[in-house]
Amino acid sequence: MKKINLSIVVLAAAGAFAIPAQSAVLLGAKIGTDAWYAGAKTNDIHVDDASIQSSYYIAFEHFIPLIPNAKVRYTGVASEKSKTDFTQYDFITYYEILDNNLISFDIGLNLQKFTGRFNNLNFDEWQPNIYSDVRLGIPTTLVSLFGSCSVGSYNETNTVDGEAGILFTLGLVAADLNFRVGYRIQNYKFNYFGTNNGKFQNNGFFSGIAFAF
Repeated sequence: MKKINLSIVVLAAAGAFAIPAQSAVLLGAKIGTDAWYAGAKTNDIHVDDASIQSSYYIAFEHFIPLIPNAKVRYTGVASEKSKTDFTQYDFITYYEILDNNLISFDIGLNLQKFTGRFNNLNFDEWQPNIYSDVRLGIPTTLVSLFGSCSVGSYNETNTVDGEAGILFTLGLVAADLNFRVGYRIQNYKFNYFGTNNGKFQNNGFFSGIAFAF
């Protein structure tokens, strides 16, 4: 029988108890894109030199208790030599535990959708994850440190997708303009292909731009 890692349920409950700390913002949105210079390993074999891959995301935040905020992210993954080419969609719901100029912390659930090819085998699967995001502001500067991670274990498929880096925020009239640089790693063990080994790692530096309204 398929079983979801119990830790997902526990952290989801913890997020529910933290609802009163939801941000005081009435309505907000974030939209951004990253260019990711990443190289891939398939089944522990280095198969591709680094190449530019893309990621896009949009998030909505509100003041309504009990209802989580939402974020959707698209990532395109390609490894030509191993005939691996798939898209990853992250459907994230989260609560803001802390949100001020010095620290912000979000926690929630991420339902990942994978569709495409792995080692020339087609797959179309969903994966539940725990999601967390943290930002630490550096006082008297426009710079902050950030990190986010999605971790899941379901039906012998294990996924880790994490990133960390530096964020520079420039305040505009109607929005904040954010520039960011960092490092991202995907470390996956897919159990979708029977006896075939489904290990995949994709990692490298990225840079991006985002608007926060």
